[in-house]
Amino acid sequence: MSKLIYLFAVVYIVFSFVGCDQDIDFPYEGKDRIQFKHFSTVNNKRLYADSVVFSFGLLNDTVRVDTAKIVMQYLGKGSETERTYNVMIVLDSTTAKEGIHYAAFPQEQKFRPGKLTDTLRVVVYRDSLNKSFANPTNECLYLRLQESEDFDLGLRGGISMRLLLNDYLSQPSWWNSHGGLGYFHPKKWRILISFNEDYKKSDCSFDQNNEGRTYARGLDNYLRNVPTYDDETGMRLYLTYMQEVEK
Repeated sequence: MSKLIYLFAVVYIVFSFVGCDQDIDFPYEGKDRIQFKHFSTVNNKRLYADSVVFSFGLLNDTVRVDTAKIVMQYLGKGSETERTYNVMIVLDSTTAKEGIHYAAFPQEQKFRPGKLTDTLRVVVYRDSLNKSFANPTNECLYLRLQESEDFDLGLRGGISMRLLLNDYLSQPSWWNSHGGLGYFHPKKWRILISFNEDYKKSDCSFDQNNEGRTYARGLDNYLRNVPTYDDETGMRLYLTYMQEVEK
């Protein structure tokens, strides 16, 4: 059975001319370079990511261990042989604890031959991660690349990356732009996913101008007819408000 991995980038938007110190001449001259994938280009703008969030929030409760995957980029012409790069943990900026929140991994990592992208894998443990939606906190694993015999460092923004770990569902980026969904709550999101699995996607395309309007009405009807409660406060959920329950 395929596993559901809720892994998305926390991004901020800047224009592509944000500064020459972010640029490396192409084609790349001299020694090959390594970096975390930290931006994509959309409509001549760059979307920069300084962190990646890995959450168990959408996974079945039986899943206690999973793997966070961070994309690595090879800046150069590629190699037909395996290459080595170094990634270190910045301890004074890290709250995640080895053996409790994540499994130890070697500083020396291998980049597959014949590829310009590869994956850094970090095994993550669920049991000690924060589950509270009302008081959301992440455990942070701060990673930084170091030069190796095979690689110099790439763009400045891709030298380090924060891996944020939790066990709750945080508001997806599309929630407010969808329209008609009211305030965010993890249980409301789960109901939408039960209507259509596309609601799991970080780039969900549903809104008030397409079938998303029907799903929003369905969510409203569901909450009116099926009592649904916040686990921490005991309040009943409706589409646009939460109501205290008389005891």
